[in-house]
Amino acid sequence: MSKAEIKTVVKRFNVVRQRQLPIAVFSFVVIATGVVYYLGYQNGFDDRVPLVLDEAGLKARISKLETRLSVESETLSRLREELANKESKVGDLERELVFYRDIMSSSEDVSSVKVREPDFSWRPESRELEYRAVVQRLAPGTQSYQGQMTVELIDLEGRALDAAYLSTPTHTVGFKYFQRISGIITVPEGFTASEVRFSVKLSKPRKRSYEQRFAWQETPADSA
Repeated sequence: MSKAEIKTVVKRFNVVRQRQLPIAVFSFVVIATGVVYYLGYQNGFDDRVPLVLDEAGLKARISKLETRLSVESETLSRLREELANKESKVGDLERELVFYRDIMSSSEDVSSVKVREPDFSWRPESRELEYRAVVQRLAPGTQSYQGQMTVELIDLEGRALDAAYLSTPTHTVGFKYFQRISGIITVPEGFTASEVRFSVKLSKPRKRSYEQRFAWQETPADSA
């Protein structure tokens, strides 16, 4: 190649403009990103349902719901108490029904009576025996029953408590269906009772005598 064909090309570069171009591109990207984000946020904000529209109204509703819950809890508790009371009353009525069925059971003797299993309560500090019993008719009908009932303590040898210590408790009997009897017997030192004897002497509707004995002993279990 000859020297005449060699050309020298000289280009001028603007250093400041080359530096501004990347900065402009970066700024554009940042601005575009900000615009997209803002538009998206605004769109999302417009589409959202606010969680709290009326704070005061929401508090009032919460208060009403709490009050309703409290009332319903009290009502449920009251219903449970009423149910328990009704169950107890039903149990009492069932026992009363059994009792009256026993009273109205058939019997050939219209003057037949009996003493139901009594309750005994022993007081060791005063050596007193409290008894509670029920005397009832066994035959159906409306006849009146009248007479006397005596209650005696019987020892291991079959002997009654000596009247010198205490007069024998006597009860006047007068009923159509049944009568409750209760009393207290003072037991002297040295007397060991094994039974309590209930003796009934009727004068009406017929003269009849009945006797029933129930076991009883002076034990720690009785004194509890």
